[in-house]
Amino acid sequence: MLLVVWTHINVVVSNSMYPVMERGDFVIVKNANWEFNPNDVQVGDIVVYKAHWTNYKENRLEYVVNVGDKRLGVFSGDKTKPVIHRVIQKLTINNNTYFIIKGDNNPTYDPELVSANQIKQKVITINGTPLVIPYVGYLSIFLKENVWLVVIIILLWYLYDWLKNKKEKEENMVKK
Repeated sequence: MLLVVWTHINVVVSNSMYPVMERGDFVIVKNANWEFNPNDVQVGDIVVYKAHWTNYKENRLEYVVNVGDKRLGVFSGDKTKPVIHRVIQKLTINNNTYFIIKGDNNPTYDPELVSANQIKQKVITINGTPLVIPYVGYLSIFLKENVWLVVIIILLWYLYDWLKNKKEKEENMVKK
């Protein structure tokens, strides 16, 4: 049950979609190729896609495509990060579906021409409003950004438990 719920939640990690969603919000999503066909995504839909441009130094820019007044990169590589943004344009090039995507709060579109197979999730909406649970995702963000702190706390907990057990054993030995 927990796995099913967790696969339908995504954490917003920036304010690029403000005011629709904010950093720390949970968004409820559908999963691609299981609950929807990425080729059926429409302009206005908010999607989660595997973005190469966020790790552009670790991926390869194959070529640049001009679409109207927009210049978009087509990347290869497996170093991607999930990005939650809105589809602003849908294109068909050589019988393949592509999307131009933008964060609502960003001044410009994302620099990558996104293929349908990069789209992994679509935000569920009710009457056009995304299904968002505010602030709950901050715990996840905190844990990811402060892994070292979590490790230290766990180590201290184990050390405390070990010292406590050692002391109890010593006290039991003294009583005998």
